Amino acid sequence: MSAQVNTTTVESLIAKRRSGKAAVAGFGMIIAGIALYLLSTTIPDTSSSLYMVCAVGGFAAMIVGVLKLFVGGKETIYLPTKSPVKSHTLYFEALSGDELVRLIEEGKFDEIRTARRKESGPVRLDVQRSKDGRFVALQVMQYVPYSYENVSGTYCFQEEQAPEVAACVGNPAK
Repeated sequence: MSAQVNTTTVESLIAKRRSGKAAVAGFGMIIAGIALYLLSTTIPDTSSSLYMVCAVGGFAAMIVGVLKLFVGGKETIYLPTKSPVKSHTLYFEALSGDELVRLIEEGKFDEIRTARRKESGPVRLDVQRSKDGRFVALQVMQYVPYSYENVSGTYCFQEEQAPEVAACVGNPAK
């Protein structure tokens, strides 16, 4: 199995879009805020705690709803299947960046699976994986004082290659 390096770019396979769930939640918060504010106008005692909870809660819910509607709620998707893509990072101690690149290019994913991983380390593998398991992108980075630098291009695995690669890097998408 050979890895595709930059023949198809990751940018052509994945895209960021606004989440439908975030839009619905934003509208829901705005409607709840309006309802709470209208409820506060029916309370005759403006010095009561219930009035303050309704008025302040209504304004807060409307502000959060507007922010959620216009700012938040973006997700990355794998375009061919419209499956959400999650990113995570693996760190290796026992492998150098060049060794990890060689293992990926030669398709020796069992050796990557058995390599000693740490919570942080000198070699970093950035992984993007679709929830349906039909897309995996890998990029190897190595720590050079003060920052991580690219050791390789981005390796894209799709369709029949992706499950084998996904098994060696785990699945944060589920």
